[in-house]
Amino acid sequence: MGLSDRGKIWVPGRPREEFRPAPTHVVQGVDKALESRLRIAPFSAVDSFLRSLAPALLVGVGSTLVGAFEAAAQQPSFGPLTYEEGSPLQRVGFTAAMENADVVEAGGWRLDVYNGYSNIFEQDSTGTHYLFLDMERLTTALTVRWGAAEAWEVGGRMTLETTGAGYLDGVILGWHDRWGFGNANRDRFPQDQYRVRLTDGNGTVYIDRPSRSLDLRDVRAFAKWRAAESADGRSLLSVRTVLRVPTVDRLDGNRRPDAALMAAWQLGMGSWYTHGMLGASVTSPSEELDGVLRGSTRFMALALERSLGSSLAALAQIHVQSAALRSFDHRELDRAPTNLVLGLAGRVGDGWTWDASFQEDVPADTPAVDFTITLRVGRTF
Repeated sequence: MGLSDRGKIWVPGRPREEFRPAPTHVVQGVDKALESRLRIAPFSAVDSFLRSLAPALLVGVGSTLVGAFEAAAQQPSFGPLTYEEGSPLQRVGFTAAMENADVVEAGGWRLDVYNGYSNIFEQDSTGTHYLFLDMERLTTALTVRWGAAEAWEVGGRMTLETTGAGYLDGVILGWHDRWGFGNANRDRFPQDQYRVRLTDGNGTVYIDRPSRSLDLRDVRAFAKWRAAESADGRSLLSVRTVLRVPTVDRLDGNRRPDAALMAAWQLGMGSWYTHGMLGASVTSPSEELDGVLRGSTRFMALALERSLGSSLAALAQIHVQSAALRSFDHRELDRAPTNLVLGLAGRVGDGWTWDASFQEDVPADTPAVDFTITLRVGRTF
């Protein structure tokens, strides 16, 4: 039967050349069966091929993912971002700076230069206090570390500060308006002015700081011990102690030494790292701040780092420290300052490291500085 005989049937007892038209339902049934066979046959072959290929595909994809994971795992950590609070209401006492949990190798040296440029405005007057802060501050910290022994480092830091009226008030106003952040009373006063003053309701002056240039703020000595390290060196735990000796004038901050103890850790997971810091400081208030300066503060910081290759990483951090001042019962003086910090960190060559960041106080009604941009450059010898 040829293709031209489609739709006809042969009746037994008659010549094959004589065909009778087949009933419609028979033709349709045959057509569907043939169509089904023609449709299924090639896909059955493809299906069988894919089934046979599936184990190889799974092995290949799995190997690729594992290879990528292992490659990411080989990337070093460049975090956390170097940042510390820049508000004069907090810098009357100890301010904690987050740093990497690792230590300098035994016999090695490391030098770090940190610069943080901050802008702050706070104005408030109540029956218990008068506060007016309108300033910009450049904080420069020079830190030297030495690997004293295996898993131990010791070092020192010198902090210099330059303060003045600055020129970023208009930028900050626009930034806050754009993102819906509060501006306090900033828009009610002339821009780019300088004032740092805190008094009680009866005229007692607690802080009255004139503008300065490269003023020595404090000297710090520290020791750090790497208490634990994972086999691959990507997860660490360390303990650090710091002694701070302030070099400030009578109405510029607490003039007595501070001491702090903190733990820092780092956890590496694939191309991600997490960093943390938890600690406390103690001090004895000087006569000018007796009754309004806390004898101790607590602080913590958490950071998330994403490796972007062998020499670059992106980070997001949150910093919280209890307020240095007390007894004012006002959010802008004695509520814990909280800061969000975003930035990049990396290395250049074998011995140079760097990080750059942007800080915003969240929420805005705390003693935290309004805005800080930072840059740190380090060299290991």
